[in-house]
Amino acid sequence: MIAVIGQHEPANRLDTMPWEVDQLDNGSLRVFGLTLGKTSVQEANQIFAQFGETQFQVETADNGQQSYQLVIVFDELSFGGLLAKLKLSYQIEASRLQAIYASLESPSTKPGIEFYPVDKTIELDYLNSPISSITYIPSVDYDLDTIRQNFGQASSENKINNELQLWNYPQMGLTIRVHSSEPDQFVYAPLQ
Repeated sequence: MIAVIGQHEPANRLDTMPWEVDQLDNGSLRVFGLTLGKTSVQEANQIFAQFGETQFQVETADNGQQSYQLVIVFDELSFGGLLAKLKLSYQIEASRLQAIYASLESPSTKPGIEFYPVDKTIELDYLNSPISSITYIPSVDYDLDTIRQNFGQASSENKINNELQLWNYPQMGLTIRVHSSEPDQFVYAPLQ
């Protein structure tokens, strides 16, 4: 069952849904009006008619290995009348991400995902960077039947633990992180 939460109107409504994924002639994917590897962060701000919040994401594995992303987060967008959070990853070279990490004050090394604010100059320096991936986090819980009805049968459904399953749709560049106790996450990445 899908229910809309909240009574106020978001700034911009987009008439697109997460299962509307276009594969372009050049092999790129377009979802929510954004073309992975082509649409810039600046253009995304214009498409959504608002500015997201740029953050630096540090993911630390249990073994201490870290990965970094510069992301822009739009906390409240309306897609087909349903509210969602959207996180866009900047397409930036690893060496530049390492330099941003080195500039952070007291970054955490505990396992998990941490987000850090970034200096405005970093944000401005990378406004023209293309988007490398999109994470869509709806405010409603799409039940499993709704996901299958709109996306089709996943090529694989892997149970990670009692809280998380990964459903893969490689033809759409999509992995759905189906959670039992928190909102699902729809992660779009370039086709392999």
